[in-house]
Amino acid sequence: MRKQTISLLLTLVALSVPSAYANSASATMNVSVQVIARTIVTVGQQPAAIDVTAKDIQRGYIDLPAAVAFQVRSNARNGYALQFEPVGGPFSRAQVKWGNRTAVVGADGSWLSQSYQPGTATGLLDVRLVLTAEATPGSYVWPIRFDANSL
Repeated sequence: MRKQTISLLLTLVALSVPSAYANSASATMNVSVQVIARTIVTVGQQPAAIDVTAKDIQRGYIDLPAAVAFQVRSNARNGYALQFEPVGGPFSRAQVKWGNRTAVVGADGSWLSQSYQPGTATGLLDVRLVLTAEATPGSYVWPIRFDANSL
């Protein structure tokens, strides 16, 4: 009998409490998110130094196919640019080729742009280092420095 009384009381309490949804309302809410463009470049391989020989000086340049291997990860819908710092030392300029595009990197630097590609892009840079008239044989620090920036 006690169980029946408790059960009856619980039922009466449940029926007397207004439902949590009795006075509910709905509204439309718009949410927007702006994702900040980010571009990251990782260099996988590049020479630490370059040896300049008398033959190189006589020829006036050094060709280095597939000299730099790199990866770029970007979410920039407008694409990104590889920005090259100016070259110096015994090098007057560098011709940097990525696919079918070439940047001539001199005293002012240079850049190559790339349209948006989802995921990670890999690349190889072919490099021609053009020597100055004052170049002498020796070992020199690798002159190509670059970074990637969102457009």
